[in-house]
Amino acid sequence: MKKAFLLLLAFWAVTAFSTALFAQATPAGPAPSDRAQIYYYFTNAKMLEADGQYERGVEELKKALALDPNSSFLFSSIADMYIRNRRPQDAADFAEKAVQADPNNADPHRLLSRIYLDIYASGIRRGTPQDRAAALNRAVHEFEEIVRIEPDDQTAFLNLGRLYEEQGQAQKAEEIYRKVLGGSPDSEQAVKALAQLQLDNGNVTGAISSLETFLASRPASEDAWQLLGDAYSSLNQFDKAAESYKHAADLVPDEPEFQKAYAQALFFDTQYEEAGKVFQDLYRQDQTDLGSLVLLSEVYRHQMKFDLARAILERAAQLAPDNAQIELNIALLDRDDGRLEDALRRITDILRRTERRNYTDAERQSRRRLLTQKALLESTMNRYDDSIKSFMDLRALSATNDRGRVDSFIVSAYREARNLDKALEYADTAIKESPNSRDLAIMRADVVAEKGRVDEAIQALQRIASGAGGEDLDIDSAIIGIYERAKKYSDAQRVLDQAAKRYPDELQVYFLQGALYEKQDRVGDAETAFRKALSLEKNNPAALNYLGYMLADRGLKLDEALKLIQKAVEVEPGNGAYLDSLGWAYFRLNRLDLAEEFLKKAARFVDNDADIHDHLAELHYKRGNYEQARQEWARALALSTDSADIQRFQHKLDELKTKVAEK
Repeated sequence: MKKAFLLLLAFWAVTAFSTALFAQATPAGPAPSDRAQIYYYFTNAKMLEADGQYERGVEELKKALALDPNSSFLFSSIADMYIRNRRPQDAADFAEKAVQADPNNADPHRLLSRIYLDIYASGIRRGTPQDRAAALNRAVHEFEEIVRIEPDDQTAFLNLGRLYEEQGQAQKAEEIYRKVLGGSPDSEQAVKALAQLQLDNGNVTGAISSLETFLASRPASEDAWQLLGDAYSSLNQFDKAAESYKHAADLVPDEPEFQKAYAQALFFDTQYEEAGKVFQDLYRQDQTDLGSLVLLSEVYRHQMKFDLARAILERAAQLAPDNAQIELNIALLDRDDGRLEDALRRITDILRRTERRNYTDAERQSRRRLLTQKALLESTMNRYDDSIKSFMDLRALSATNDRGRVDSFIVSAYREARNLDKALEYADTAIKESPNSRDLAIMRADVVAEKGRVDEAIQALQRIASGAGGEDLDIDSAIIGIYERAKKYSDAQRVLDQAAKRYPDELQVYFLQGALYEKQDRVGDAETAFRKALSLEKNNPAALNYLGYMLADRGLKLDEALKLIQKAVEVEPGNGAYLDSLGWAYFRLNRLDLAEEFLKKAARFVDNDADIHDHLAELHYKRGNYEQARQEWARALALSTDSADIQRFQHKLDELKTKVAEK
């Protein structure tokens, strides 16, 4: 973005100078008897330049300069000709003389600023950092002179602000933009520059305030609405982002980019129906719009309209055969549709076809994404050895400072395979290479706790927190989770109370509180906590699912519970836990066909979850399919490690055996 800005800035500088240069009828300053001769040389120079004879043109201008050696105008003319002849240093020398000859004339400063900006822009490609910094500093100095001479020149002020940004002087840039707005509160360029600066520096609320104040009096600025949408998107407030983009799209209905931004915000706000309509309109307007087709397929995928999504992606594939991104989308569709083998086969094929000895940054990023999806799929399918190998391939393509995160995935895969000894062994080795990886250290502590060494795990996490300054919600969450699994609810609550004081507006705190209350069967308190979490992020799938499942499992508010879980599944249609919740809600509502559909699909995603097999057993039992119920409860029993669960499933099997014997 900044390179493009520099080109615009340079264009402004030379245009402003050229306009001033040729608006003058004759050079000023020499004796009246010499003026005609100077004008003659000047005219010859311009004719020679037009013929491409730059060197001879410069010589003519130098003859004129000999008759008027203090002419800022002629120094500038020579500098301007050197610019067009691509001799920046000679141009700078003569522009400097033009400034010295008339230091209070803004035009030579504009010309000199343009020269230094050209030097800076070319230096970005091949100059040394010192040369680039020197050129930028000189350009800044010239703009400071321009605004000194012409304090009403808004454009110069704005360009000076952008150059301060380029120097990394955000505070000075903000002062400049506010100064412009102080004199011209309706300046669209100034408010956009200020808001973008605030966004770039993480002051999102400041950017929103600046834009909303401006738009209250100037609501017809589509660019300001778009920037406001960007600001809300950065806060994940996609409902407000969609509103802002909609204003921009309504102002310029023929601009597809505004429509796309609006549709994407709707999509991220899970307003899939409305997003789909906009993407359909965009595709009708442009049958070659591949992006809209792919995003429309995403809408259908999240709505679980898998046949429609597949038809759309097949159409996209016809427009762009062998497009790896489209093929990945088809693979993700296969995954969410429960066709896990097809998804894995497709991703493996893409990786094979795109394998290289060396990768560009973009290719490396794409390959990392593919390997991540492949490894996660293999874990889902209980192919843990293959999953670990894929994660190792991902690790080899990752930057050194990111390997700890990948190692935490590998440890997790060992855990899912129920090989806690190997998980701990790998974690210990990996931590030696990545001693500062918090993700890996937290994962190791969790494995230690799962092996029954709860106090040791808590102490390890407390040491991490101490090194991080004592306040870290992720570490607090890990400690709470360990205490919760160990049924040390009072200890978990103590840590949670401290976290709530430090992070009063964090969704994660209320989610953890809801889960902790639910474990203690304090359903009303849990419901309050989950609803508070959803008030902070209405489409958070984990909170939607947990609240919906808790209500459904207890036969409470079943219609609402179903809607909550349906929304969670829309956000993550391939999440086995959410699919299980949806199937169980249908079971509680006695809609057994739908219950079977989603419970079986959940089992394809999470085959090693005892609760899913328990739910399937309950479904078969209710239908009188006792042998299938027995098989599912036996599977649930085999998967259980908790003594209470083992006792519960064994009791169900005993009751089933008695019932069958009595028939």
